[in-house]
Amino acid sequence: MHGRSATMLALTAAAMVLVLAACGQADPTATPVPAATPTSPAQADEPTPTPDPAAAFAAEWDALIAGAKAEPELVIVLGGSASRNYRPVVEFFEKKFGVTVIVSSGSGSAQALRVMAERQAGQYLVDVMFLGPTSANTQFVPANALDPLAEQFIHPEVLDTSLWYRGQYWWADIPQKYVFSLSAQAGPIQTMRYNTDLVTQADLDGINSVWDYLDPKWTGKIVAITPLTGGAGGSYYEAYVHPDIGKEWVDAFVDPALDVTFLEDTRQIVDGVAKAVYAFAINIGSAGNDLDALAGLGAPVQKFPCDVKNVCSKEFIEGGVLAASGSSSNMMIPTNRPNPNAAKLWVNWFLSQEGQTMMHTLAEDDPNPTLRTDVTDFGNTLAYERRVEGAEYFFFSSDPTYTVLRDEALQYAKDAFNAVR
Repeated sequence: MHGRSATMLALTAAAMVLVLAACGQADPTATPVPAATPTSPAQADEPTPTPDPAAAFAAEWDALIAGAKAEPELVIVLGGSASRNYRPVVEFFEKKFGVTVIVSSGSGSAQALRVMAERQAGQYLVDVMFLGPTSANTQFVPANALDPLAEQFIHPEVLDTSLWYRGQYWWADIPQKYVFSLSAQAGPIQTMRYNTDLVTQADLDGINSVWDYLDPKWTGKIVAITPLTGGAGGSYYEAYVHPDIGKEWVDAFVDPALDVTFLEDTRQIVDGVAKAVYAFAINIGSAGNDLDALAGLGAPVQKFPCDVKNVCSKEFIEGGVLAASGSSSNMMIPTNRPNPNAAKLWVNWFLSQEGQTMMHTLAEDDPNPTLRTDVTDFGNTLAYERRVEGAEYFFFSSDPTYTVLRDEALQYAKDAFNAVR
């Protein structure tokens, strides 16, 4: 026992010597560990730099402007009301950015047909289009000829949806991504233009609803655009989807018993009302703006229930609506754009606070009020077409609740018209 205890003590002592030796001397077979670099207290507390969004956008914006200038030009197609409104705005853009802009103007339906014919021939000549939603939805959207517009948005003022009406973007197409509604006029449903020699104040006092337009006393005295024409689509669509109007009103309006004169040429409508051939006109598309211009020149025509001098005599029982049905209110970009940088620059600038302010102040032909909420200079917009704070409106042209019914409504109006002719 004594001998084995001595042996164990000796082994223990030897092991302790080896441990002490290991603590004081590196193992020659171990991988060397680099010594840590001393860190000062200031370095340890220094935060990681974060990117500056404003600087990043400024760099992207400058690059976009340079890219736009390097392209030959910017080609913009303007439909009816846009043709009358946006040339001064285009000139401002040209001077601001040094980008040449080629403008093609004319009626919306004619412009749409021309551009589609060019594309079918393999010619992609257009960068930006301002056309009515009817032309867009019946021709360009089914042909997959448009790119999603929001994918072009880079400007912080455009990206911030809180700066738009009801805190959202508005689209006039069923997929809700191609036809951007940037402005809208507020007013009663189905305004009309009338000849002041044929319609008396007593007549006007008796019109409190769109149903009053169907009074037999007006038989043979009304002119309108045929439902088969693209420019009139918005009016028939709004009547169809309105909960207090509906398809029954459309049926009665196109019924031969009312004897409405349906024309396709807006000039004939304007001349007919101004020369007392017709007592009044409704569902007339861009012809309404031409008649308003004549009223300003002293012609015997006027608008109802709000006149061209911003005076509203009443509100229809069907309530108020926002309308973004004209070409000046709806912007889109075709696929295969020849000048993509210039198009992107225009889209972002035009939808910015400055661009929409210029739309108000430079456009001379009663531009529709912007759907931006941070534009405070209403410029040449008409007072009675501006939204009233706190008021509720139907927004048939761009509210997805109703736009899904657009094709159904337009087809119904066409079928109802053709069925009695």
